[in-house]
Amino acid sequence: MTPRHPVPAVLAVTVALAVVAGCSYGVEAAPPQSRPMAPENTVAPPTPQTWLGQVCSALVPAVRSTEPVPATAPGDLAGSRDRMVAYLEQRAAALDASADGVNRAGPAPVDNGQSTTATVVDLLRERSASLREQRAALAAIPANSDATLVGGLERARSALPLPGPTVLRDLALPVNLTDEAASVPACRTLSAS
Repeated sequence: MTPRHPVPAVLAVTVALAVVAGCSYGVEAAPPQSRPMAPENTVAPPTPQTWLGQVCSALVPAVRSTEPVPATAPGDLAGSRDRMVAYLEQRAAALDASADGVNRAGPAPVDNGQSTTATVVDLLRERSASLREQRAALAAIPANSDATLVGGLERARSALPLPGPTVLRDLALPVNLTDEAASVPACRTLSAS
């Protein structure tokens, strides 16, 4: 038997379903059911070797340069200045890249590890800022001021970061990490660079 008025019957069923589902105007949906808490970060902290490997790999740009330090050409002091200005910017950018890489490695796997990582990143950023200050000072020297250019070039050269073999000691890593670094291939490569 077919109902005489199918539209009101369908409408009544639809309204009833909407009310039951909490979708009708003015009816609030039921609160969501509580779920058991799950840890937000299920990734285990890195081992000292893993962290040191990431940090030493990140430090490579800071201690290696594809370009040698520009020499001062007595007959072309203005050109020497321009080459040194470009070199200082390249080295500052490399220090920034290393700081970013160390930051990506995350907290060191030691007590107060975030502080250790922040210390390394801060040191790299300070060195980068120092090179940029030297760069700006050197760029500001007039091209016709030979004696001032020679002094500026020497100051810029002395501001360059120390070579690789001392970099881990310079970073003031905790003793246990510094000792551990000897067993990490990336750190041995860094020290040999």
